[in-house]
Amino acid sequence: MYQFNEARTTELLKRLVETPSPSGFTEKVMKVISDEFTNIGVTYKRTNKGAIIATVKGKDDSRHRLLTAHTDTLGAMVKEIKSNGRLKLAMIGGFNWNAVEGEYCHIHTASGKEVRGTILMHQTTVHVYRNSGTAERNADNIEVRIDEKVKNAAETKALGIEVGDFVSFDPRFEVTPSGFIKSRHLDDKASTALLVDLVRSVTENGIELPNTTHFYISNNEEIGYGGNSNITPETVEYIAVDMGQ
Repeated sequence: MYQFNEARTTELLKRLVETPSPSGFTEKVMKVISDEFTNIGVTYKRTNKGAIIATVKGKDDSRHRLLTAHTDTLGAMVKEIKSNGRLKLAMIGGFNWNAVEGEYCHIHTASGKEVRGTILMHQTTVHVYRNSGTAERNADNIEVRIDEKVKNAAETKALGIEVGDFVSFDPRFEVTPSGFIKSRHLDDKASTALLVDLVRSVTENGIELPNTTHFYISNNEEIGYGGNSNITPETVEYIAVDMGQ
């Protein structure tokens, strides 16, 4: 019988949400997953697109089941380095810009260097911009103010920042005294942590599943294709474990 391990799953969830992984920038978070499956001792494979599929043999190996969750998250990409040194963004995944206004972020440069910043409206203050409260929250008005002394595009580029760099939003993970977990990226890292704990529990307790079951951890769901390839032809039941915030 499956026994949920709250402390272990919460610790894994914290590691997952604190590992930046906008779609297209998921190698580090998938390394967390592969390390977990290696430690568990379960067989898994990597797909050409970077997903991980762990397999637990069941009593019936002719009719398979598959469960899937994803580790990639919403995020952004540097679209333009503005003349004032700030950054214009393009969305990764679908969200409203007001959902990230005021958020702290990392800019991930090609060299591996990470630069901190804050996502703000260009019209940040009511004392200067009369339309600061009514201006549309869109890609033209939202920008990243870098936490460095830069005044122009050349100084920003000197930090190693270029168009095409990924931008991740701070998760702000918190477990409240009443037991609630608050964080960005619970979609869908909470489901991922639960599936990994399920694999661990089944393996540690020697549970024989009625059917061979695959645990498909996708890394591209936020941009539209998720776990829709490399599915064995024996699979007759498929459940996607996902959520929206």
